Amino acid sequence: MPVFEYQAINQQQKQVSGLIESDHIKSARTQLKEQHLTILNIKPSKQSLKKAKNLFQKHLSMADIAMLTRQLGSLIQASIPVEQALNTILQNHHKKHLVKVIKHTHSQILQGQSLAKSLGSNYGQFPDYYIATVELGEASAKLGNVLEALAIDIEKQQHFRAKVSAAMIYPVIVSVIAMVVVYSLLIFIVPQIAAVFQDSGQPLPEITIFVIQLNEFLTEYSLTILIVLLALIFGSKLLLKKPSIKEKMQSILVKIPVIGKIIIITNAIRFARTFSLLYESGAPVITALTNSAMALNFLPMRQAILKAREKVREGSSLFLAFKQYNALPPVTLYMLASGESSGQLAKMLNKAAQNQENEIDHYTTKLVNTFEPIMILIMGGVVLFIVLAMLLPIFELNQIPL
Repeated sequence: MPVFEYQAINQQQKQVSGLIESDHIKSARTQLKEQHLTILNIKPSKQSLKKAKNLFQKHLSMADIAMLTRQLGSLIQASIPVEQALNTILQNHHKKHLVKVIKHTHSQILQGQSLAKSLGSNYGQFPDYYIATVELGEASAKLGNVLEALAIDIEKQQHFRAKVSAAMIYPVIVSVIAMVVVYSLLIFIVPQIAAVFQDSGQPLPEITIFVIQLNEFLTEYSLTILIVLLALIFGSKLLLKKPSIKEKMQSILVKIPVIGKIIIITNAIRFARTFSLLYESGAPVITALTNSAMALNFLPMRQAILKAREKVREGSSLFLAFKQYNALPPVTLYMLASGESSGQLAKMLNKAAQNQENEIDHYTTKLVNTFEPIMILIMGGVVLFIVLAMLLPIFELNQIPL
């Protein structure tokens, strides 16, 4: 996310300056005004350039972050200073990108920076909510415990993603095999059989003519089709970096029954896990809401939660604020209401996340079981169509007049 430098006047009529992360300069101005600041100057920060450079570097995987967090938490709980703990971890790892991140963090610690700021200076390597949680751990003098809780949260998140990915990989493999088989038939088999028909001078059935024309089209334009597809993929990725376009696309995707349900539930799980972690670590509700919202990839839900946050700031309950903006699915919303009224907010949100993880796990398994026979039928139907197109003229050639 872009970083902006600002200079402003606060409510005490003193000049202040700092950095703020936001999707674009307009939303950065809005955020500053919400903090009751009068903006004097705002511009893109040089840190944005550092982030841009970091896009070309290898990023830490969730497994790397979980392992680093757990090891660091264990060492700090054993009363080992942060800089010594990082040095110990550094000696036991050989992954270049992980070593680079640990070395940079260690050097920042030695310069007097806090752990949160040192980790945050590895632009793009750690999520915003992660940095916020570490900062809360440092402020509460319970850094070791907070890091352990953070590691558990990341491991749960990683396990959930792995289950969903494993469930969806079979349909992808079947689809790829189907396309390869059909393409191979059209490019390599059809031309050989078509040559026999053309030599016979016999009129061909329409189905056969269609398949031959499809073969000629693919033979002539395969490279063009590939280039266009690659251009569309890269173009889409560039366009989706613009928050306004990304939000519109996500609003369309979420209306598709199967995809929409998965997007909403997975983001609701992410919110519940992140908010409960931050809240348990001692974050104020507004801070927990802000960082939990920014951890979401689904922008419509993020914006709804940020709007609900403003209602909470004005004195509304979490339940009423979230209900007003339809920010969460019903299950999460009513678990939130239950937790808020009973004083067990973090516990109830964790329970909601666990219930919805089970729901999405069963849903994706059921989806794959339904998809499998449908995909086999479609693949078989396409192959049958091509085979019939080739066999019909052969039957006509061998037809013996009575």
